[in-house]
Amino acid sequence: MPTVVIEDIKDSLYHSISNIFDAFGGAEGLVKDKKVFIKINGIDFRKQCYTSPEVISAAINVMTNAGANKVYVMENSTQGNITRLIFKVTGIDRIITERGAKPIYLDEQKPVEVSIGGSKIKFPEILYDNLIVNRKDNFYLSIPKFKTHSMAAVTLGVKCQMGFLYHRDRPTKHNFDLHQFLADIYAFIKPDFTIIDGINAIIHGHYPLEKKLDQYLVPLNILIGGDDTVAVDTVGAKILGYDIDEVKHLKIASDAGLGCGDLSQIQIKGDISRYKTRYSCDIIGDFPEDVKIVEGEERACIEGCKNNTLMVLEMLYVDYGGHGPFNIVYGKGIDKKQLENLNGGPILVVGPCAVAEVGGYLSEKYPDKKIVMVNFHNALASVTGTLMKFMKIKSMDVVPMNPISTFLVFLNAKMHGTTAQTPPII
Repeated sequence: MPTVVIEDIKDSLYHSISNIFDAFGGAEGLVKDKKVFIKINGIDFRKQCYTSPEVISAAINVMTNAGANKVYVMENSTQGNITRLIFKVTGIDRIITERGAKPIYLDEQKPVEVSIGGSKIKFPEILYDNLIVNRKDNFYLSIPKFKTHSMAAVTLGVKCQMGFLYHRDRPTKHNFDLHQFLADIYAFIKPDFTIIDGINAIIHGHYPLEKKLDQYLVPLNILIGGDDTVAVDTVGAKILGYDIDEVKHLKIASDAGLGCGDLSQIQIKGDISRYKTRYSCDIIGDFPEDVKIVEGEERACIEGCKNNTLMVLEMLYVDYGGHGPFNIVYGKGIDKKQLENLNGGPILVVGPCAVAEVGGYLSEKYPDKKIVMVNFHNALASVTGTLMKFMKIKSMDVVPMNPISTFLVFLNAKMHGTTAQTPPII
């Protein structure tokens, strides 16, 4: 029977993290003389999108004081961004250095080819060597942010591992296959321990609007930890109001015997009964009125073409004042009557289904319109870059750092071989 600890943060984060490890015999027995690799959640530098720096700081100190040989903090940001820039803007890079740890920007690492779920995937060589080949000599700690997710219901320890993949490989299964893909990644590499950063829970999806942050933020002041990530995520999902049957990737992982998803078979240390609210995982849906959205009636995957596109549209509109007129088309089974009277302005066609079904039709019907076709399920960099052009927003406008510093970080990442896919910086 796996154990999951719900730890109220009463004293300090250092003591709270130590208390969780103490329920498993103490951190020293797990990490002494080992290299520790900490995977955080750092998809973006936008407020509350990343693991709290103070939690990262305390975790590094706990690992160091427990006798870890070396501590590394790693991430590969979401498509459209660069990990090195996120660490810089959020101050995570400074904290890592001050605590004597070392950052690993996974988008800058040399890859090896591995098989995940029957697909050939690029995987960071440094992690393959240390966490696959020589796992017994090392320790892998996952510290995800406590968030709902508009495509996967929740994004916790299992979903956090999507960051191991390079940007070029993420769109291939970022559709209705996403849930199985997440379970396949977890089957390939599992954390030795997971601690969910629940200082705040983020609802309405994983990408909060900064100008409406109060609608996304739920202060909880807890950490959730254990050595069975599926069990930890199952408890975390329940606190957010979701049973495992509603979180497809956890259900698949549990049914495959990769961890325990049965709450009745999990020893929970802490009071879970006090959490009775179901928090929405859907995006708010605040879109500009002068953008026409045409959605396929047969299929429009929330895991890719639909919700990723709408999430970026909403963010650029609410937080940066972008607007139309323009048109967005995605999905399968598109009613061509909806394409007869499109708005003024260009057209964005997202996803292989829509491109194959109506790409040619739109090109013939609107020869004078600018039409951009993104022939992937979830090419966030291409979609974001296109929407920014349509909405007259520059890349430098969205980075909360002066342009020269931004450019230097971008250049540094390029010099270190980043494979990140981003909109043009200029």
